[in-house]
Amino acid sequence: MTNDTDRKRDVATAFGGAADGYLEGDVLKRGGDLEQLVDWCRDASCVLDVATGAGHVAGALAETGVSRAVAADLSPEMVATATTEYGGLEGAVVDAEGLPFATDRFDAVTCRFAAHHFPAPEAFLAEVERVLAPGGVLAFEDLCVPDDPGLAEYVNRLERLRDSSHVESYSRRQWLDWLAETGLTAEDVRETSRRLEVDAWLDRMDVPDDDRQRIRSLLADAPAELEDAFDFQYELGGEETRLTSYRTGVVLYRATA
Repeated sequence: MTNDTDRKRDVATAFGGAADGYLEGDVLKRGGDLEQLVDWCRDASCVLDVATGAGHVAGALAETGVSRAVAADLSPEMVATATTEYGGLEGAVVDAEGLPFATDRFDAVTCRFAAHHFPAPEAFLAEVERVLAPGGVLAFEDLCVPDDPGLAEYVNRLERLRDSSHVESYSRRQWLDWLAETGLTAEDVRETSRRLEVDAWLDRMDVPDDDRQRIRSLLADAPAELEDAFDFQYELGGEETRLTSYRTGVVLYRATA
């Protein structure tokens, strides 16, 4: 079995067990970024949401009245959660890097906070281009790391400790290069950030105590440039200063086939 196959199996297992937490998590179930992705697809009638998770994007699209909204994920539990929670969705258990859909099948594809789990992002984009009809829209969002390789690796080290299925978060520049190479045209790019409450962020993946301590040690020793860029917030409890939250980089892309 290949490493990528093993990793994808681990992703499906890890997120299957976290479906309820992802359904109820405020970071994912609401926000201006979610509204923006849906707005970018406002003219679509047949939409595919790749790595749907608990179905927040697919559900929001279904509520706009699209003719067909497919909630697709590698985890059967996530697909079941999405189709149970949101009416009008079709569910599909699929690999984002090998979509089992006909060429030119959809006029919009969405993907939100998931691509950092994909072993081969370029294969994902190639599949998106294939299943999008000419002129179709990719509305895509993911975590973003600084251009500085050292800071980027520090962030990814934290993410892998928190979630073993994390592959890599990339810079805005890298995604734009991949989009251009694939043949998708980036028409709108919006940088933003999300404030993460550290305890809730760790709870969502049920991180073991030993790894929690390692993550908090890494955060405490983070380079000053990262602390400034991610706006670390602390609180004083007794004689101990504790990191309570930070802002992680996020980028939204609208691209057309």
